[in-house]
Amino acid sequence: MTLLDAVRIIRRFWMTIAACVLLAVGLAALYANQQPRLYVASAEAFVSVGGSSQVAEASVGSSVAAAKASAYARLTKSGDVAEIVIRELGLAASPGAVSGSISYVVEPGSPSIQVSVTSTSPQQATDIANQVVEATAKVASEIDSGGKADTGVVQFIPVTTAVLPTVPSSPNVNRLLLMGLAAGLVLAYGVVMLRLRLDTRIRHPEDITSQTEHGLIGTIPRSRDLHSRLHSEDLLRGAVGESLRHLRTNLMFADPDSSPRSVAVTSPQPGEGKSTISALLARALAVRGEDVVLVDGDLRRPMVATLFDIDSGVGLTQVLSGAVPLDEALVPTDTHGLQVLPAGRIPHNPSEVVGSERMRDLISELARDHLVVIDAPPALPVTDAMILAQRVDGLIVVTLMGSSRKEHLKRVLQLAVGVNARIFGIVLNGIPQGRAAGVYGYETYGYEADDRRFRQKKNKKMRRRLGSDPASEEPAAAGHVDPVVEDEPELETAPPKRKR
Repeated sequence: MTLLDAVRIIRRFWMTIAACVLLAVGLAALYANQQPRLYVASAEAFVSVGGSSQVAEASVGSSVAAAKASAYARLTKSGDVAEIVIRELGLAASPGAVSGSISYVVEPGSPSIQVSVTSTSPQQATDIANQVVEATAKVASEIDSGGKADTGVVQFIPVTTAVLPTVPSSPNVNRLLLMGLAAGLVLAYGVVMLRLRLDTRIRHPEDITSQTEHGLIGTIPRSRDLHSRLHSEDLLRGAVGESLRHLRTNLMFADPDSSPRSVAVTSPQPGEGKSTISALLARALAVRGEDVVLVDGDLRRPMVATLFDIDSGVGLTQVLSGAVPLDEALVPTDTHGLQVLPAGRIPHNPSEVVGSERMRDLISELARDHLVVIDAPPALPVTDAMILAQRVDGLIVVTLMGSSRKEHLKRVLQLAVGVNARIFGIVLNGIPQGRAAGVYGYETYGYEADDRRFRQKKNKKMRRRLGSDPASEEPAAAGHVDPVVEDEPELETAPPKRKR
């Protein structure tokens, strides 16, 4: 997985990741809020052995004091010390509870002892810590002197008293929140990986190229104008137009020996954009200078007449039955060179109609003088698409990004191979704007050049309006042609037509 893949996954599942993190942090905060607030107060004592003026004796005394410190430290948790603390402070706790709240630290070789007391009350923790040091000094003195206080050689001397704590030592809220954050990220990772493993939808072009040996023949960006502006020339500019030109070029050069004369466009399931792609492809071929016929071969849910806003009462079914001549059924469009053959009256046996010999002859007749694009039904619900695939030069399968499923696409390709149909390639529809070309293997030199010329012209007009462009003060030379031109929907030179 690359960094770009990780960014895409985060952008796609950001709500899931945020929900997991918030849940884990919230649980950590709830746990911290339910825990009792504990305060720790610490006091320090020092073990001393009777003073001596001799260096050797002082050194021996220090060693004895360090050894005694380890022994005296255990006295801080003794029952005798706990009873003295309870008696002096008037506590209602048991000696065991008081001893359990006491801890000590003795550094190796050091005569000092640090006593710490934990309590839910900061004042009580301070009082107990100070009292433990005094009580331990008394008990230690009695032990060393044989029951006679202040007569022993070794003394337990309090050094520092406990300071009233203002911040609870437990729970550590920051630590718990960080642990919750880490747990949330781990949970989010597991959930995202599980969803990715269980998700069978096509999310990226790589999902297609990794699942089949048939490559992408085109990628169409997501656009709200594909339906409302199907007849607009502006639709063939920009990202949509560039993608259509790539699709058209790849289709025309699918066979190095001869360009296809007829192609059927289908999809695994309804609603993946096959009818719109068929119409746009037919328009792109016609703009190139070809004579194109778009045939509505979906005799179950015809859409071509609706897309071109024409009458669908007379069409393919009447031509196949011989009730209407082909010339009368063809409907010209506002795109020069493009004619449409609507579906006509919907028959009760669509599969038999598209599988008839008359349909084969009709496709062959149209392909002699035209490029034929057939909008076929979805391939999985019905068999019509595979029947039509045997009567054309090849098949284009349209999938919708984020909707089509990988297993559905594989099933369609298996069906096409099973009927010996040629597959020109797969079109991925609905790619976000800016990612339909270049990023996924289709260069965008033409589109970038158009966009660059547009920006140059816009900047030049702005300079002239501000009076800062020297060219605005001098007339154009004779015969001079401004290199900045308006974008043309057609940037390629049409090859000569070939007839079979």
